[in-house]
Amino acid sequence: MKKILVGFDGSEGSKQALARSISLLDERGELLLLAVIPSPSDKTFVDNDMYKTMKKKAENMVNEIISDIGQQGFTVTGIIEEGDPSVRIIDTSNRLNVDLIVLGSKGTSKIGRYLIGSVANKVVQYAHKPVMVVR
Repeated sequence: MKKILVGFDGSEGSKQALARSISLLDERGELLLLAVIPSPSDKTFVDNDMYKTMKKKAENMVNEIISDIGQQGFTVTGIIEEGDPSVRIIDTSNRLNVDLIVLGSKGTSKIGRYLIGSVANKVVQYAHKPVMVVR
């Protein structure tokens, strides 16, 4: 695979998805780590202070994973998006024309317990790209 998008929330499932993605990636491929946080305009879930905290946690988490991966034969890029995780994963995969979306089967996010329902299920159902769900 040349370009893989990993939905990453810091959960054990997303870590397993990341490991699987690395094993599938071509030597000169591109690994995209996507963390999704609630939008500050969604007052139901977050106020402005919580948004800033969640964004900083997401940035730190993605940067730490990129650092842990270290120098490889492939490129690693971290992306932070706002909004509904399944929608952002699908939109980002289309916009960046990825070859594969890889997700963990369960996410208990370190970013926050914002997710309602199964993100993986929604992405599998609606994505126009191949999706791998890692258990």
